[in-house]
Amino acid sequence: MTSWRDEYIQALQDRDVREQASYQKLDADLIAAFTNLLDRTAELEADKASNLWSSPPQPPDSKARDSPQPTGTNDGTGQLRRDLAEALRSNGQLQTRVRNAEAELVKLRAKSRAETKQVEELSRERAYLAQKLKDRDEELRGKTKLLDDVHDEVISLNLQLNMSEQKVKDLKGENKELIDRWMARKGREAEEMNRAFEER
Repeated sequence: MTSWRDEYIQALQDRDVREQASYQKLDADLIAAFTNLLDRTAELEADKASNLWSSPPQPPDSKARDSPQPTGTNDGTGQLRRDLAEALRSNGQLQTRVRNAEAELVKLRAKSRAETKQVEELSRERAYLAQKLKDRDEELRGKTKLLDDVHDEVISLNLQLNMSEQKVKDLKGENKELIDRWMARKGREAEEMNRAFEER
């Protein structure tokens, strides 16, 4: 039969396994997301470098400097900037999730240690109470045996008392009978003596 302590420890271990599995999944998701982020950043950097090298040189006059660049180049650069900003934002979110997960892991480990300590304290208290209960049971068994012995002794004394009372009653009856016979005999002897005196 499984004790409550084993069941409680098993429940804690199952919870730790579930949490570790979720952390491993989170770590795998973070690694995959970060890898994708690095790949995307590398692609953006490559596209940016390619666009820079493929752009024609600008004339030195002010009109050419002030003229807008082709729409395709602006769109590509803007897209790169948006992608880079999105990648940086995702990276920040992932780092925040990692920090939160690590903080939660620290809390859960501390909680697990506290609960393990509490289980040990409860186990010691249970062992102490079990020993105390065992001692109390032995004491009660001893008192019960003593009470039974006293009860048997009282019954035995009552039997002896009844026998003694019956014996005293019998002796009184026998004594009365002897006294009556002795009185009757003495009465006859007195009558005989009286008759003998009268005849003289």
